[in-house]
Amino acid sequence: MTTIAEVKKWVRPILAEHADLALKPRMLYMRPVRHVHRYIHFLGSSDRTHPKPTAVFLILFAPPTGRLSDNWWRELIVGWSTDAGFQDILAAHVRQTLDYPFRPLAEIEDLYHLMQESRLHWQHGELRRLSSDAFLHASVLAALGRLPEACAVAQAYIDKEEGNWREIRAEAEVLLDKPRKRSEGQSRIQLADRFLKPMDEMRQLIARASINDRPGVAHLLHEWEKQNARRLEVEDDWEPTPFPLERDL
Repeated sequence: MTTIAEVKKWVRPILAEHADLALKPRMLYMRPVRHVHRYIHFLGSSDRTHPKPTAVFLILFAPPTGRLSDNWWRELIVGWSTDAGFQDILAAHVRQTLDYPFRPLAEIEDLYHLMQESRLHWQHGELRRLSSDAFLHASVLAALGRLPEACAVAQAYIDKEEGNWREIRAEAEVLLDKPRKRSEGQSRIQLADRFLKPMDEMRQLIARASINDRPGVAHLLHEWEKQNARRLEVEDDWEPTPFPLERDL
């Protein structure tokens, strides 16, 4: 796997070129970190000379037990570090990614408008729309102050999916009493909880949004954002800022 020392060497000139980037330790990210976390991850592969940097952006104020991204990532095809011109190719890909979509995603309104476009292309691929994930969509709508829409989107998903996952969980609990099936039951419970826990968190947002408790919604989104920033280990570069929802309060 690519080492942290190698990543530092590769990105040193990139950091010198872009004052709004930071490295920690395999993550090259934009700072300050606000509502949308944008970074390039150098995970690498079994071949340490083949880094496979991946560009990602996340919604920090989504439910902490759920997804923060709907597969919004792209591998940057930069080749092998032993290739002639590798450093220049890597720098060019970083510049391209910063220009689109990273810097245009500085504000929540930017994220929303970008993802309403009829065709979203990034690194020769097509991004999934915001509306393809109900809880990410609802979180953004709530942050924008569109509370009735946020409630409708989130509640529709819960009404459609919760019963099925509750049933799966209940059936899995029965397996816990059967020694040969216990591990299968535990796995099914973990899977069900992966979908059920974000529903419980989203109900907190629905409860506040349904009565137009705008300060309450804003407080909850700030708390989610803080938890996610801490979990992603970017809390020291996280800069709490008001949501569009709060501008009229």
